This record gives sequence, C-alpha cells and structure tokens, in this order.
Amino acid sequence: MQMFALPDPPPEELSIAGKVYRLTRVFKHDFWAATCLYESDAASATFPKIVVKFSRSHGFCGLPLKWTGKLLADHEEAIYTTLSGLTGVPRWVERLSATCYAIEYIDAKPLDHLETIPPGLFDRLRTVFDAIHARGVAYGDANKKSNILVSDDGKPTLIDFQISLRRRDDWPWPTRNLLRRVVAYLQAKDLYHLYKHKRRLAPEELTEEENALSRKRTGLHALHRKLTKPYRSLRRGFLQRQHTKGRLQSPTAGLEDHHQPEKATWRDEESR
Repeated sequence: MQMFALPDPPPEELSIAGKVYRLTRVFKHDFWAATCLYESDAASATFPKIVVKFSRSHGFCGLPLKWTGKLLADHEEAIYTTLSGLTGVPRWVERLSATCYAIEYIDAKPLDHLETIPPGLFDRLRTVFDAIHARGVAYGDANKKSNILVSDDGKPTLIDFQISLRRRDDWPWPTRNLLRRVVAYLQAKDLYHLYKHKRRLAPEELTEEENALSRKRTGLHALHRKLTKPYRSLRRGFLQRQHTKGRLQSPTAGLEDHHQPEKATWRDEESR
C-alpha cells in the first residue's frame, strides 16, 4: 500500500460546491496521487461531473510524506489560478483539504486511446500551448499522450499540471531571472513534444519547420534521457516483480480504468 498515494479507497461521497458527489471511477492511482471521478445527481449542479485529485497523504518506509501532498496541491492550485479562463485547461472547482482539490471533468479521451487523429488537432493544441506560455507557464509533461485529452469534436485539453512551472516575477533577482530561463527552456520542450507527436501521428500535416522542431534536441535533453532511462528501467522492473508476486495491490483497483498504456510496461498481462 505504501506504493500508492492513498492507503485506503477514497470517500464514496463528497460535499463539493454545496452538492453531494458520489465516487464512480478512478482514472489513475500512483505513488503521488489518486485521480478520481465523482458525479452528482443534483439538477442544479454547475458541474455534474468533477475530477478530484487526492495527493499523497501518508508516509513511505517510515518517512512522513503528507507535506509533499500539500506542496503538490498548493502548486497545482497556483497553476490553475494562473491559467484561469483559458480554453484547453479545465476549470478549477474547489480546494477540499490540504492535500486534495477538485477540477472540472472534461468529456474526452486521452490521445493514446484514439484510433484516429482528428484533422487539425495539433494545430489547435499549439494554440493551447501558446496561451499557456503567454501566461508565463511551462506545461512540462507533454511527452505523455495520456495528458492530452481530445473531445469528440477534436478539441484538445491538457490535464495534470503536477510538474508544470511558472515564472515568479515577484521573486528577487537573480532567482527570478534564473527561473525565467528554466521556464523558457521547458516551454521550448513543450513544442518539441507537440511536434514529435504530430510527426508520429499526423505526419501528412507536418510542415518542414515543425519537422525541424520535432527533432531539435539540446545537450540538456540528451543528458536528461541518459539520467532517467536507467531509473525508468529499474522502476519498471521493480514494479513488475511486485505485481507478479501479488504485492502491488492498489486500494482502488476495483474502480480503476485498467486501460492505462503507461502501466503496460510492467503489468504481467501486458508484458507477455
């Protein structure tokens, strides 16, 4: 259980924005957070469905980690506040506790679940990125196709701003300037991943300039890959062994969406 953000299943009911919501599904539950779908029967509910994210609330191997859950919830609230009103970003609903918050549910499918790509999708996604960047925010997690939702009419929405970064013009120099450079670098990586996805999934729409951007890797990018590849390999191997031995049992397994391509790298049934 220590490998999951919550030691027990999330509450079956929550009172949010003055309405009662019931737990119906768990999208994802990992070490850092459990992301769940709640629904309300109230006809007057502004949001009939909402997504509740429970950040980590218990320790790991004797180390207290609830503070990390609060830090992540504080961070994402600040990001959503900065991006408030933008198309392609879910609306903030309410902070529920120190480690938990609710956002708007988007009726859409993750990019890695789509069989066909709607024409013009990546051009619309570029518009979303441009708007986010104009607010001084770098998304930072565009490499994961599961973080890009696509509605039936082909409109993209970005979710999961856990590792996003924003400029802090209220910080003192030189910290402010250093952060600006880091944010600018990560914004460039947002576009790199955007056009990498476009090159692989909609190559017929790719321009020469976009193709060049999709292949533009820096020295830092190469260093990041060298450092993270061994870690990912060790992590996948560990998770697969624990899963095979029956030790990796999520407290929300019965409610989870088990079509999660990210987990296909260590689940037994996917590795055969």
